[in-house]
Amino acid sequence: MVSLKKKKIKGNTYWYAVKMARVNGKPKQVWQKYIGTAEKIVELKEASKDLLHIKLKSFQYGRTAALLSISDELNFIDIVNKHTNKKKIEGLTVGEYLLLNIIGRCDGALSENAMQKWFDKSALNLLWKFPHKLTCQNFLNHYKYIDHETRNKIEDDICRVLTEKGIAPHILFLDETNWFNYIKKCEELAQNGNNKQYRNHMKQVCMGLAVSEDNVPFMHEVYEGNKHDAKIFPELLDALTERLTNLEMTTEHMTLVFDKGNNSQINIEDVLSRMHVVASAKHEQAEELLNISPEDYKYLYTNSQANEIYGYRTMHKLFGQEFTTVVLYNEASYKKQKKSYEKRKAKIWKKLEDLKRRLESNRGKGRDKSSVEREVNDIIRKDFRSVFGYKVGEIPQCKKKPTLEIWIEKNVEERRYRGFGKTIVFTDLHTWHSKKIAKTYNQKYLVEDDFKLLNDVLLVPVGPINHHTDFNIRTHIFLCIIGMIFYRYMAWKCKHLRLSIRRLVETLEGIRVAIVKQKSGGKVGIVIEEMDAKQARLFSLLDLG
Repeated sequence: MVSLKKKKIKGNTYWYAVKMARVNGKPKQVWQKYIGTAEKIVELKEASKDLLHIKLKSFQYGRTAALLSISDELNFIDIVNKHTNKKKIEGLTVGEYLLLNIIGRCDGALSENAMQKWFDKSALNLLWKFPHKLTCQNFLNHYKYIDHETRNKIEDDICRVLTEKGIAPHILFLDETNWFNYIKKCEELAQNGNNKQYRNHMKQVCMGLAVSEDNVPFMHEVYEGNKHDAKIFPELLDALTERLTNLEMTTEHMTLVFDKGNNSQINIEDVLSRMHVVASAKHEQAEELLNISPEDYKYLYTNSQANEIYGYRTMHKLFGQEFTTVVLYNEASYKKQKKSYEKRKAKIWKKLEDLKRRLESNRGKGRDKSSVEREVNDIIRKDFRSVFGYKVGEIPQCKKKPTLEIWIEKNVEERRYRGFGKTIVFTDLHTWHSKKIAKTYNQKYLVEDDFKLLNDVLLVPVGPINHHTDFNIRTHIFLCIIGMIFYRYMAWKCKHLRLSIRRLVETLEGIRVAIVKQKSGGKVGIVIEEMDAKQARLFSLLDLG
């Protein structure tokens, strides 16, 4: 319990706040704090009346201020303005327009038309003043300064700042993704292709992305939606090599990690002529390795999901040369892949049985062989066509529909089961331990995490793409990548707090500022609302003042 206590020192009376507690059964003073003289206490009480505020309005401040702070650290505005040639006029520079676009999109303004409405309700409205409206056309007018060469120069400079701050890549993870969109009239970029969200009937735009072991993007390249990953890979490799060369980094000691979708003898030779490789092979490219006895696998490590990873190491010839090859086995992946396979297989089988029943019935319209074959091919998905066998027979007498036989190719299915839970990883780094090879390859989830970030509507979403020209689509994706760099650098700065990006953003969003009015005097000011300990640490760490 806290109480007041007075002390007389040299004839003067002073007041203290003290706290008493029982120690070993006896009352003891455990804490005291000096308050002042009686006159001082009265003075503070009278002054406190002026400190009472009436809150007029409050704004989300933490995330906006953090992105501004990161932009300043990476020198984003100055870098953009250095590489653009806009004449100096009153209002925002190109760099400031692009930064507004990035922060707005990160805060839910998913189109240029929504920027003014977002800005009016954001904390930036308290910090930035300019004489014009944030119209869609104003943003598009500033996009025109960001051509392909300028985008590359800006990214070069930002990556240079990152390396100077200690985020220099030694291992790079390369992968491709795509986004479907609602564009009907378009130029070259938006094309029909194999969409990752299974929207193959819609046009899509593709992108290749390379990230460092710190999960920071170091290169991106946008390309047409109908280009296959393996075909575009040489262009991505050229762009990555050019970026590293511009940063004055030697590639011969770099390691590139990528998955089996990029495999070809030409691609593998191309990579090895520049850097080391850690990649995976398709099961049919080393099928004999799937027959290795389970007793020959050795325990390597336990991953972050508490799953034990085993490996079998050997030398194996792939793409015309010998590689150190490690076959990885994860029992949890085996069970997951087996369950998924059997569920999808049962669904296809059920549809084929239903088709067979309908063909055996003499009700309804007649069918010819070609129409039945088309329907069977529609039912059996591409990756199951080697598993299911079928035969469409002739139309029997007194019938108007052909017969249908269906079966499972047992040998093919057995090969499928042997491959579940297994990944064939190969590398030219023959001195690396199997555990290091496995962990390095499995770290390719880093680039996949960045794709999730670019699909997260609460963070820095690429979709929906509301542009129709290739130039604006490329600039739009470029700005999303810059936004992701901001987030990744922010997470890197705060890594000792062990917060995911989503948790980091949620914590920052809880930091708010309020416009307040003093009860006496009528003065209006801005104050930071009360923060918890974690928010206070971020406020200090990211210099949000």
